[in-house]
Amino acid sequence: MSVPINLTKSTLVVLDRLDKEGPMSPQDLAKSSGLAMRTVTLALKTLLTGKFCRRTPNLLDMRKPLYHVDSEKVRELRRNREIWRSMAHIHLR
Repeated sequence: MSVPINLTKSTLVVLDRLDKEGPMSPQDLAKSSGLAMRTVTLALKTLLTGKFCRRTPNLLDMRKPLYHVDSEKVRELRRNREIWRSMAHIHLR
């Protein structure tokens, strides 16, 4: 798998949060990660383009779509721990 160059540290933080905490809205991701809303929005756009996550309607509040991680893609990315560490400095189990 070739990793897109635009997987920045903040993009990987958002991906990591989605993977660990499950489907979330952009607002919830911003609160959970401590990132600015604009940063989260750009990260989600990048993740959608790379098919690392998908967007679904939130039936409880249609103004807040939910983003779901593609677990298989995350596992594939985590297999190459050196890329993950060098890009995000995220500690993996």
